[in-house]
Amino acid sequence: MSVRTGQCLCGKVRFHAKVEPSIQACHCTQCQRWTGGGPLLSVRARDLEIEGEDWIEDYRHSEWGERAFCRKCGTTLYWKMQGRPVGYIAVGLLDDQSELAVTEEIFVDFRPSWFPAWIGATQSTEAQEMAKLEAFLAEQGK
Repeated sequence: MSVRTGQCLCGKVRFHAKVEPSIQACHCTQCQRWTGGGPLLSVRARDLEIEGEDWIEDYRHSEWGERAFCRKCGTTLYWKMQGRPVGYIAVGLLDDQSELAVTEEIFVDFRPSWFPAWIGATQSTEAQEMAKLEAFLAEQGK
């Protein structure tokens, strides 16, 4: 993991965090709509410190997930499990995107036919991701 900085389009929301070099591409229909057509490309974030929290708007889109965007410019910021720390931040926010690579594609059964698969990335379907989620929630006692 390396420490990276970033910001939204207007600069009202800034952050620094430890991020993994592995990019996850989520092809679920919610991410496609949230990003305007493509997958949500994100990296796992740890020790996230945010400036400009007053500009962040959260949106709960399911029983477990929460998305956030900048209220000023609309930039996609992050995805997290409700009640938990931010899990993934959008790659496009990073000031330095060097040495990152797409290593995982999820919800591939929703990937548009015009969007090719990333060579070498692991692939998982909605059923596989929902099974992982159910196992995680059971482990957490929810």
